Amino acid sequence: MKPIVFSVDDSDYINKYDGTSHKIWNETTGPMLPLRASIRKHYLQQQGYKCAYCRMLKRENHGLSWDVEHIIAKSAHPRFLFEPENLALACKECNLSKLDQDVLTGALRPQAFYPRDKESYKIIHPHYDKYEDHMEIAHFSGKVIYMPKNKHKGRETFIMCNLLRFSYEYGEWKDFSYAITKKVSDFLNSCAPDATPQEISKFLGTINFTINPDFAENFAP
Repeated sequence: MKPIVFSVDDSDYINKYDGTSHKIWNETTGPMLPLRASIRKHYLQQQGYKCAYCRMLKRENHGLSWDVEHIIAKSAHPRFLFEPENLALACKECNLSKLDQDVLTGALRPQAFYPRDKESYKIIHPHYDKYEDHMEIAHFSGKVIYMPKNKHKGRETFIMCNLLRFSYEYGEWKDFSYAITKKVSDFLNSCAPDATPQEISKFLGTINFTINPDFAENFAP
């Protein structure tokens, strides 16, 4: 994915940014309006109108369907507010779930440059990672199946972006609510290092759905 190259006017505005007041992002008047619009237009085209995290296709252009996503949260590291490789487009659902969660594998020094190696990130980075290396998506009978391919980026993206919200046949899931999603996420975050897929499946059975052991294996720490 090609990062955005800002226009002269946008660059002039960005160069005046102090690197600390990330709340300017939400301004409803002035230069931020066309700047956000240009960012949204660029990444929609680059991503083929697909969310960076769930890859669901949405043909709308407006901000009611799409959020300009800051991969490293702007609240935690506001100096990366306009970093082109920290920007992508996410659907409302993924962006709301991810919110301000920490996506970095290690601490970042206050004045450090933007980390450009993919190993610095817990989740699938839209600019540095190949999505299909970490997540498999299949469609069956109108249902979407998400299958993390590994215990790190695939698993973390699945949890952080709440891809549990997609009901699918592969895991034999019937239905779930936010309460179930939170319960599962809390369990996975506190799961014992030596937990087996069978133990994970046993826990999941307590909340009225079952899961394929092959799927559970990618959620063992």
